[in-house]
Amino acid sequence: MKKLTKKPAWFLASVLSVIYAIIFVLVANGTLPTKLLFGFCVWGSYSGDGKEPHEEYPDKDNGCTNFDVNSHRVAFIIDVIMTLLAGLFYVMDKNADKKKLVYIAVAFIILGHGLLHWFLQQDTLSEFIMNCYTEVDKKQAELGSVLFTIFSFFLSLIILTFGFGIKLINFVFSVIFAGIVAQVANSSGGGDGDGDSGGVGELFLPALFVVVHPLSCVTGLLSDDPSFNPTVAIWFVICTIIGIIELSACGNILRPIGGHFWYDVTLHSAVLASLPYFDPPPAKGKQE
Repeated sequence: MKKLTKKPAWFLASVLSVIYAIIFVLVANGTLPTKLLFGFCVWGSYSGDGKEPHEEYPDKDNGCTNFDVNSHRVAFIIDVIMTLLAGLFYVMDKNADKKKLVYIAVAFIILGHGLLHWFLQQDTLSEFIMNCYTEVDKKQAELGSVLFTIFSFFLSLIILTFGFGIKLINFVFSVIFAGIVAQVANSSGGGDGDGDSGGVGELFLPALFVVVHPLSCVTGLLSDDPSFNPTVAIWFVICTIIGIIELSACGNILRPIGGHFWYDVTLHSAVLASLPYFDPPPAKGKQE
């Protein structure tokens, strides 16, 4: 209870992350209809000639064709900028050499996320075409599941190491975490606008975010590491609210104002706020 009173923002973020997970389950089993494309709320600015009737936003039939400016591309640009900001904060941090791995890990997470968005909206990479939406065949799903599980393990290990230091138990929890994420991702479908469920695994990418939110928030609630400071908690509250809106009100609220890229802006603002550059003076100046 003491932790709850000392860290109200992290407690609120933790509660919201549970709500986020519940809504994801409702979307995954088709109970809650959505307008997601491969798990994302995708806005786009039409770039065709406009002579023929056309869809207002990217959809499952045409993907991002004629929507060169879309949520994924904007998110990629934002993530590149935020990766550069991580590098700038490293240069500005007088004690950065002691925490070099932290900066590398943060830059890796943000840039990797951005490259994923760049890949998702591609329509010119031969057999790797995603074009904002695609049906994944069995072989692709199996390979994706393996890579996704490995990535989930390392992401969990990074979060827990930031919160509690280098410990064997973090490795064990990360193995369990990766298994849970893989199970949730592989069993996720996706409700469309008519309430029907989508293909198996269609929501495997947001499944990672949904499970990472409780992990990050509970770590922030229990950890005394300055990386999980109140500013990070506030950004996580905002980010989780946007995640909830993305799942439950994409068509009505989020897509008309740009879609998923708002999630990237807030999530990676939280990540940047966790950098040692923003540590309070006592923590920054202490002996290591």
